[in-house]
Amino acid sequence: MEYPSLVWHLKSTSLFEDLELAEIEKVAASTPYRHYKAGEVIYRMDDPADALYFVKEGLVKISKFFPNGKEAILGVVGQYSAFGELLLTPEERRPTQAEAIEPTTLIVLPRSELQNLLEKRPTIALKFVRLMAERLFEAQSWSAEVSAYSAPERIASLLYRLALEFGTPQQEGTEISLKLNQEDMARMVGATRETVSHCLSRLKKRGAIVRGRSPILVNVEKLQDFIHGYE
Repeated sequence: MEYPSLVWHLKSTSLFEDLELAEIEKVAASTPYRHYKAGEVIYRMDDPADALYFVKEGLVKISKFFPNGKEAILGVVGQYSAFGELLLTPEERRPTQAEAIEPTTLIVLPRSELQNLLEKRPTIALKFVRLMAERLFEAQSWSAEVSAYSAPERIASLLYRLALEFGTPQQEGTEISLKLNQEDMARMVGATRETVSHCLSRLKKRGAIVRGRSPILVNVEKLQDFIHGYE
């Protein structure tokens, strides 16, 4: 009963949107659904990189853990987005951990099936290269922000990006319906929870945050002004 839905969701992804229905059906035959509870780990660092994942519904956070026990949240992945793309050779190991933020359903494409598609369909190979290039650009951009921006500017930039990707327009602003607490945000911007709390208060005074409690409501234009240093 899930099969037609699986075909439709694969067709909705940017990687497979150009495939014919028959090709999508063939891919769907080897791509099961997997369901995860909130807080459940999808894969851990150093696990074999054996599949590419597509989010059917839910949210996934991608993190990196360091020897001192600290966690850096590298990003959040939502519906129709792909993750786990570093898997071109059997020797690849996961450099990050993926965890469901809320109840999440994933479409799982085994590495062998992906490699077959990349070999047979140059357009998919190009899109896959583009996906990896986008991830590299995002990582480089974030590294630059950490170096160039103050903590309040990093928080404003984070909220701005989350509003654009996950926000829902409301009468008073844009609502970010992500279940991220201050500790999560601290791990996303390289700061302490106390610093994040102070930054959120400062942004609220500027009118960039309309409602501080979850779900956060923000003014996208004022966030952008704050990031650019406008009064």
